[in-house]
Amino acid sequence: MSDTAKPKRARWLDLKNPFLTALEGMTELLLVRHGEQQISANMPVGDVVDAPLSSLGHEQARVVGERLATAEIDAVYCSPLSRARITGEQIARHHDLGPIVHEGLREIDQFQKMPQQLGVIDHYGAERFVELMREQSRTGRDSVWPDAEDVPAFRRRVTRAVAEIAAGNQGRRVVVACHAGVINHYLAETLSSSIDQMFPLHHTSITTIRVDGDRQAVLSVNDFSHVHEVQTSRNDLNG
Repeated sequence: MSDTAKPKRARWLDLKNPFLTALEGMTELLLVRHGEQQISANMPVGDVVDAPLSSLGHEQARVVGERLATAEIDAVYCSPLSRARITGEQIARHHDLGPIVHEGLREIDQFQKMPQQLGVIDHYGAERFVELMREQSRTGRDSVWPDAEDVPAFRRRVTRAVAEIAAGNQGRRVVVACHAGVINHYLAETLSSSIDQMFPLHHTSITTIRVDGDRQAVLSVNDFSHVHEVQTSRNDLNG
């Protein structure tokens, strides 16, 4: 194979260099969790799936958009769920862009197999629900939920979606507005971890990863300093 036919590859050193400005041969992904959604205790799980942003969530989306307004952003992708799409819109508007919806970025549905008109307390009972919450917190695994969608299939979907975005944007900085589960499963795959929920990602936090083909370098995780402008405490129901 001639030198001209060989694909350009970034140096491993550059993938890990946070001060690098030229992204030739790599894609820089800014994975942004959506703003806080409006949910309440025991609301029907069918309504939880695509719950809208809360008033705080709209403010979080606004300030992360302002935080990234001076960054060189070449494209914005988002999950089809409204909380991620609106967060992506708040980022994209500062760059005269529109978010590109990617179905593969949809959040894991931990209650996919249960009756959608019921709340989790109605379905599991309060005691069992608390047990499951604690078990997930202890193990970091989504499979503790008996009604969850297929977890390995979800990870494959997420990994494939992010890889497609990275491959299509070599040499560019791209925002991906999505979900805590999506970001955590991609991080778990990147870091070869069996734990699904590795990090307690805050709403509109930014996780930065550089990608070159099958090589990834994690530069930062869960950067949410911008929300201090609008938030001083956390709603534990919607953490």
